[in-house]
Amino acid sequence: MRLIVLLVALSATASAQEVPVDTTNLPPKTEPFEVLLLRAVYDDDRPLVAVPMRVVNASAYPIYFGAAPALWAGSALTGSDLDPALRLTAAQGLNFGVTFALKNLIQRPRPYVSVDGVAARDRGHQGDEIFDPHSFPSGHTSSAFVIATSVSLSYPEWYVIAPAAVWAGAMGVTRVWHGVHYPSDVAVGAAIGIASGAAVHFLMPDVFGDEEVAAMPVQVVVPL
Repeated sequence: MRLIVLLVALSATASAQEVPVDTTNLPPKTEPFEVLLLRAVYDDDRPLVAVPMRVVNASAYPIYFGAAPALWAGSALTGSDLDPALRLTAAQGLNFGVTFALKNLIQRPRPYVSVDGVAARDRGHQGDEIFDPHSFPSGHTSSAFVIATSVSLSYPEWYVIAPAAVWAGAMGVTRVWHGVHYPSDVAVGAAIGIASGAAVHFLMPDVFGDEEVAAMPVQVVVPL
């Protein structure tokens, strides 16, 4: 009797498996919130968005490599305090070390490698030879925020802070839009850049100082 019941049950199961399942009304594949946020930014390819994203992304390396030399040169030519240039240089070095140490430690794949439908819009990530295949944290974002933080702390004026903050924030967004970073890469990159800039600014003592050199007294001798 038990054998008959077992055979009937197995037959019913096999018959049920042969019936095709209608998947049209099933819920779509659920993706992590971060991937959904990535897609929300990445999928907006309107010219109104695409053009600024590409312009900001193109400004990355010229500003990264030109900010400190420009500050050194400007300070030297105008006779200004050289400490802001020194702090920016030191902060960039600290930021670079922390960022790439984490990249090599965590080795998170880029979104265009792991997420379906996402391709790299950045030319540096197209082709077979990619300099930096690791996504976490965002080096572009950390570099942008360390510059913005260091310069803003050295020159605390609204016309310095506002454009620096907007540019750094836009750099983070454009890295997601280009399909080369997740939002968390950008968030942590921003935190590293801010922390590096603030740490150097508040912990590094003045080296050059901003005191004006007192004029030496001049003795004038008038012959009689």
